Amino acid sequence: MDVIILGAGRVGWQLAHQLINEGRKITIIEKNPEEGLRIADRLDCRVITGEGNNLPILREAGIENANYFVSVTKSDEINMIACSLVAAEYPEPVTVARVRNVAYTGTRMVRQRLYGIDHIINPEIEAARAVIRSIERGAVGTVNQFSDSGLTLTSVSILPECPFIGRSIREIRMNLTGNFLVPLIIRNNDSSIPDGDTRILENDILYVIAMPQDTDELILASGLRKSEKSELKRIVIVGGGRIGRYVADYLLERDDGEALSNAGTWIRLIDRFRKKSPARSVHFIERDYAVGRELADRYPSALITNADISDEEISEAGLLEGCDLLVSATGNQELNLISALYAKNQGVFRTIALVRMSSYVEMAREMGVDVTVSVSDTMVEGILRILRKGNIRSIHTIAGSDFEIIDFLLDSDSPLVGKAIKNCRLPKNSLILMVKRGSEYSLPDGNLQLNDGERVIIITLREETRRLEEAVTGL
Repeated sequence: MDVIILGAGRVGWQLAHQLINEGRKITIIEKNPEEGLRIADRLDCRVITGEGNNLPILREAGIENANYFVSVTKSDEINMIACSLVAAEYPEPVTVARVRNVAYTGTRMVRQRLYGIDHIINPEIEAARAVIRSIERGAVGTVNQFSDSGLTLTSVSILPECPFIGRSIREIRMNLTGNFLVPLIIRNNDSSIPDGDTRILENDILYVIAMPQDTDELILASGLRKSEKSELKRIVIVGGGRIGRYVADYLLERDDGEALSNAGTWIRLIDRFRKKSPARSVHFIERDYAVGRELADRYPSALITNADISDEEISEAGLLEGCDLLVSATGNQELNLISALYAKNQGVFRTIALVRMSSYVEMAREMGVDVTVSVSDTMVEGILRILRKGNIRSIHTIAGSDFEIIDFLLDSDSPLVGKAIKNCRLPKNSLILMVKRGSEYSLPDGNLQLNDGERVIIITLREETRRLEEAVTGL
């Protein structure tokens, strides 16, 4: 895979770093010479200084031989123009553009590919979707979706009062009716693949693969949720920016004509997540008065407080009393973490904090924030889903570990088809977790023979991803 990345910012760097670790050929185009030198010193890739919407620069980068062109600069317009230029001159590379303004994504110009953009990805929408998935599971941990399978990957923290402590995974499974798998445990900042005899310890973080209803049963049994009816109904959102508004659109089921015309793509996306649930109340805390007025017009049923979350008046007025969930979604990641910790101190049941840097995720977890969503992580994962389409249906990088979980679709060319699992040659530290045959997922044993058209979920070390793809696809 030959990928050209335009823009060496946080997302560009993180995407390149991930792909380089997998052995991909990466070229980065960056207009800032100092930034380009910094990237060249840190990453084993080719870096070209120049404008990505300049045809000679694109040719120097080798666009004629590229498989993908990914434009992730901070400018929507540059990203769209660069992709358009590539599509007009070199139609072979698949183009991916980072576009933040949802007004662009809903236009006929983009939908009909008049700009030559194969895929548009919006960082705020990706982050909002991650927040929404977490809210629907009670905000007990991060939640990822396995393509169209219905399965979710959920992180479950083992608190001191958890009844699972001291029990093996096999014992826990025997006492629950649902079907679930624990492919990874993070313990004392080390990650490992457990077996059925692995015993759960305090402060472990379990990653659980299951259908949503089975995940809910496990969470309820763990004590993270007190009852099946413990919905998060009273929700405070700190920050009225794009992410906060997208989350509020979902919570308040805002699908009127204005929303559809201004953010039609977003509304169609969140409709996939919506389920019948008790009415929720939303309270925005926004420091900018003008933004607060916009929120009041957009959400007539919401309470809007014009204040800084760090002001003493928030505590004195008791604005967080009785709150079930606080989502801190300002543009300041440090403020988001502090706000989440402050809310926990004030008795708020669950907290979600948005951060820009993935390095903050583990720190936030250790500080006691229930859920931390990295905007850059969700953005990169969204791009990787596009770059790995075909036999790969979805892929999930687990924060704080060196592992990835990949959902493959087997075709007739796969070297695994016709073989029993015990005879499949996979890279070291790779393990087949689940197999989908027909509409049913099962926990396989070594004698199960794999067939064309089946789905397999495999965990592997990140550095082994490319070799695993070759082992599964034969390409």
